[in-house]
Amino acid sequence: MVQQIRTLLVLSVIFSLSLTTMNEVWGQNRPPNSQQRWRQTQSRQQPRRNLEPSWQMPKVQGENLHYELFDSELAGEKVSYLIYLPPGYEEARDQRYPVVYWLHGIGGSQQGVPRMASRMTEAIRAGKLSPMIVVYVNGMIRSSYVDSKDGKMPVESVAIQELIPYIDANYRTIAKREGRMIEGFSMGGAGAAKWGLRHPEVFGSISIIDGALHSGDPTTGRRGQSFQSIYGGDRDYYEAHNPYKLVTKSAEQMKGRTPIRIVTGSRGLSTSNRQFHEHLRSHEIDCEFHVVEGAPHSPNPMYEGIGDKNWEFYQRAFNEVTIE
Repeated sequence: MVQQIRTLLVLSVIFSLSLTTMNEVWGQNRPPNSQQRWRQTQSRQQPRRNLEPSWQMPKVQGENLHYELFDSELAGEKVSYLIYLPPGYEEARDQRYPVVYWLHGIGGSQQGVPRMASRMTEAIRAGKLSPMIVVYVNGMIRSSYVDSKDGKMPVESVAIQELIPYIDANYRTIAKREGRMIEGFSMGGAGAAKWGLRHPEVFGSISIIDGALHSGDPTTGRRGQSFQSIYGGDRDYYEAHNPYKLVTKSAEQMKGRTPIRIVTGSRGLSTSNRQFHEHLRSHEIDCEFHVVEGAPHSPNPMYEGIGDKNWEFYQRAFNEVTIE
């Protein structure tokens, strides 16, 4: 009897070890690779973001960054913005500064802003970049930087009609088109193209960082959702904000008057960004174009990939701006 029990125990252990081996072979207990470990860590550490559109974005902290609110009549509530004030701003009370209006990508996250701001501060202190202000605009979650057709999210109007005048009234800006650049990443890159082309009297230069510059049918796939929710299914309203159509419409106004650049990554949206660059060239509009090898669809690797050429574009764009 004792011998039978021992035999059963041995068989049980062997069976258990066999199952463990099989699970490892089939991947059920396989140690996670680096990407899986990163995802697991992120899921544990990162709180679930609120995906509801909000006029007040989560606060972001960083050197020389300030989270602020202003009263918007068009939104009917307070609207947040993040502003970078360069080193020496508080001391140089008589100095005025050009302004970059920066548009984030889909999802509304501005978590990468402190890193961008830190690099800008380093460039200013190193003498590579003249001091400037950067305003990080609240573009909601998925606005495409267009006033929604139903009137519920007037993102473009809030920025153009209210935020910019508010910034000029409350900060020491150079309040004219030559003193303003519109810049953005992904959805914000397309937004920069839209606003820069639709409002050439407001912005004197345009910077597109891996813009979501799609040229296909807007009614299919994920784009079809935005076509309905933002454009109300109205093809004419969509075309009025289509960057390709805006280039054709505004070409004569842009030639030799508005510095433009596009930065993309070989692992980002390089195909569509190259197509948009070619579209600009076909209308004889000069455009600086950079492809960063190996860069994914993320702004900081692209900025870092072009190095000092990033600061050189800002310098050229604001080179001749004067205070009247």
